[in-house]
Amino acid sequence: MTHPPHDHPSSATGLLLIAHGTRDPAGAEEMEELVAAVSQRVPVPVAHAWLEDFSDPQGVEGARPLIEGHSVSRLVTLPLLNFAAGHAKNDVPEQLAEIKTAFPDIEVTHGRVLGVHPDLLELAWRRLDAVSPRDQRADEVLLVAASGSSDPDANGELYKAARMLAEGSGHRWVETCVAGVTWPKTDEVLARVAAAGAKRVVVFSWSLLAGLLERRIWEAVDAADPLGMTITKAGRFGPSDGVADAIVQRFTEALGGDIRANCDACVYRIAFPGREERQGAPSAGGVRGSRHVDS
Repeated sequence: MTHPPHDHPSSATGLLLIAHGTRDPAGAEEMEELVAAVSQRVPVPVAHAWLEDFSDPQGVEGARPLIEGHSVSRLVTLPLLNFAAGHAKNDVPEQLAEIKTAFPDIEVTHGRVLGVHPDLLELAWRRLDAVSPRDQRADEVLLVAASGSSDPDANGELYKAARMLAEGSGHRWVETCVAGVTWPKTDEVLARVAAAGAKRVVVFSWSLLAGLLERRIWEAVDAADPLGMTITKAGRFGPSDGVADAIVQRFTEALGGDIRANCDACVYRIAFPGREERQGAPSAGGVRGSRHVDS
């Protein structure tokens, strides 16, 4: 379904979100919710496409309503993906090539994956706050779960996300786990932390939409022998305002050609919990008057 632009009926630009794909009807419904939320935030028509061949529409058919129905001359495409793994590096470029072949007169501008976006971090912290008492986090294990990938780069980004989440939440024991493809699996990590003496575990799934892989995470949690531990579920991102806001920022970047280092959640860029005084502080780089902050 294509959503019209908000208060801007004749835009020459359209936004196409390209996501993983799902057999779960709930995931498809959540995509529609997310597209509607983004549509309320940007002055252009918004549509979506899927990467997997079991989900429709694919790239060309997802773009068609924007190009033929809304007469856009510039298409901004965004990968609705957490990390840059095989889908982002191979499948998305393949769909972009097909879109350019089908619509050779259309300018296509591509944005980047969501990554460890500050809006996602803030949303994850809120999810934790809803179920995890802050005064008990020093002795609580934070387990950050994801789908898993064969791409070492993407797996490394998961570890980065987990560490940054713990830095801001106050947890001092953080682990990661995956649903499949690579290691370590959810049941393995839960058994390991139980053997190490953990008494409390809170699990957050770094995932966007409902689907099979995310469901495997929670099935593994439910099936785990707690071995004396209390295991609490903090949920996932879902089609929330925080995700919609992160998408809008990626859209704005793509429109304006905002090229920057991979430091969205740098403590000098955002008010990171516990490091608020560093936001906006001048960097070094030979600039007179810069301020050194001890690590």
